[in-house]
Amino acid sequence: MNKTFKYALSAVLGVAMVTPAFAQGFPDVADTHWAYEAVTRLKKEGIITGYPNGNFDGKKNITRYEMATLLYAIYQNMKNVTDGLNSQIEALEARVNAMKPAAGGNSDTTTMAALKALQSDVASMKAWGSDVSQLKKMASSYEKELSSLGVDVEAMKKDIKDMDARVKALENKKPNVTISGDVNFFVSAGSKGSAGNALLNQDNRVAGGSATGAGIDTLGVNHELALTLKTDTAKATLVVGNMLGAGGGFIDQSRTAGNAGRAYGQNGPTNIYLHELYANLSDSLVGMNFDAKIGRQGVKISPYVMHRLDTTSFFENERYDNGEFALDGITAGFSFGGNTKLGLFLGNIGGANLGGTQVQGITIGAEEFGQPGANSLNVARAMGAVLKFGLGDNGGITAALATFDGNTAIAGTPGVNGTTAGALYNRNEVYGIDLDYKLGGNLSVMGGVGKSSFKNNKTDNSNGNNQRQNYGLKYNAGSFDLGVNYRNIEANYQAPGDWGRFGFYRNVNDVKGVDFNLGIKVSDNLSLSGAVANLDRVSGAGNRAVESSTFGANFKINSNWTLMASYEDTKFKNGFYNNDSFKYTTLGFGYDMGASTMFKLWYQVGDVQTTPNLSTNLAGQSKGSFIGAQFSVNF
Repeated sequence: MNKTFKYALSAVLGVAMVTPAFAQGFPDVADTHWAYEAVTRLKKEGIITGYPNGNFDGKKNITRYEMATLLYAIYQNMKNVTDGLNSQIEALEARVNAMKPAAGGNSDTTTMAALKALQSDVASMKAWGSDVSQLKKMASSYEKELSSLGVDVEAMKKDIKDMDARVKALENKKPNVTISGDVNFFVSAGSKGSAGNALLNQDNRVAGGSATGAGIDTLGVNHELALTLKTDTAKATLVVGNMLGAGGGFIDQSRTAGNAGRAYGQNGPTNIYLHELYANLSDSLVGMNFDAKIGRQGVKISPYVMHRLDTTSFFENERYDNGEFALDGITAGFSFGGNTKLGLFLGNIGGANLGGTQVQGITIGAEEFGQPGANSLNVARAMGAVLKFGLGDNGGITAALATFDGNTAIAGTPGVNGTTAGALYNRNEVYGIDLDYKLGGNLSVMGGVGKSSFKNNKTDNSNGNNQRQNYGLKYNAGSFDLGVNYRNIEANYQAPGDWGRFGFYRNVNDVKGVDFNLGIKVSDNLSLSGAVANLDRVSGAGNRAVESSTFGANFKINSNWTLMASYEDTKFKNGFYNNDSFKYTTLGFGYDMGASTMFKLWYQVGDVQTTPNLSTNLAGQSKGSFIGAQFSVNF
């Protein structure tokens, strides 16, 4: 149906039927004619029939009455289609309104599939616009002849317009509850090189078994099922599996230092937890529109203020990778008109507790110094405000204030948590202003300043050196991306953010300097990337602290397989992080199994030199390989 009338009107109306005869079944045609396929369609639809003698006689000029007959045949054919679609629409309306299962299947699946097919048919009819306009002109020219046939072109146009509106109305009628979910499997294993310890991968983890194990005894298999129920006013996601919790594959979703050197769980118990459960509320208050969520929900602000780490480099899932912390409480957003919005949040942090393990706990101090143990603030509650000023369509400014409270006051230790020695603290407050703006053309600018303070209730016990500045320029020219960034993160700036990884250390502070990143799309199949960072120590008289370089490639082997490769070389220098060093070479293979199914395989080889007091109980060199595989299905 999609192309028939396009051919009809362009062939019949456009050339006025003065071309030579050209359709199979007419003895006086040649099947090599340029319009053979088009008129074959016209004959099949019954729009052209030829003369009584069986010939097409294409060299004859068409008469006005013959043209009127053709116009009427086109209209009748189109009218038959519209009448048929009307019957489909009426049947679908009855099914959707009744919401009863269709014969032999689920009402939602069957009905939505039928609506999709119907929408495709009506969408093709929208392309008739110019042809109908041409048909109207021809109808005016042949008004006398057409009037005797009863053709009403305006009525036909109205029918099409009415059907389009009815189909759109049907699309807006959805079931009260939608159900979706995902099933995930993660397999890990490792091998040990010449060093006495197995490889610590870039997430600071070893394959299952033990820190010195290798081979089949490191094999771990983890699984997870998530079910999401969503309505216009509420959402809930229930998760079942052994990915998380004590003995689970990933243990939790938010910390690397707290899980430093630990093996991926092999036989963790099956846990059940609510990832999210909230209700929506939208209304107006004192002339302002506002919306709110009440219950367990995700909250994030910006990488330097509040943004959950991606602790699972070899596993992809929106729950794990979206940067949000689970908050049991309330969030509210207010719109002041224009481009100014205010967001507020308050609640308990951590989400579910699985056998003593928080799914998304916050430990301020541990990540910033790589410390897996003491002198870290375990956050129990969080509150904050975020004010956004839009600067047209090109970007805006975000101002944020967040407070993170713990249940227990902790004694400060210089060099670990940024407080005066022996001073107590039970709170961390973070302030920040960030800009993201497109200057025009291909150039964008980013920048921000901020400060963090450790407090004991209202008393500020910070020890200074607790500010940050970061600025960047990005140039994008289609297949070419170049970024230049400067950072100055003082030694005592600490916040539950995600501002970068060097080796397996996250949120490194007491550094200043420039880093560059480059991306090039060589072809449709090949893209390359690279990044270089040279940072000095803020508190160390400018001594070099970090040298890091990474290179990557993404190559589409064929329509199904994609190859990913990367290399990283990071060195800490002049006593910074005890001169730890990291070399990682990673290969990844992705197999396209359709929009809802994913398979990826990772193989990482590394040579890591670490110190036990900063990273893990593993001393000295860890060398070998890590293998991770993921299979996921969304439904």
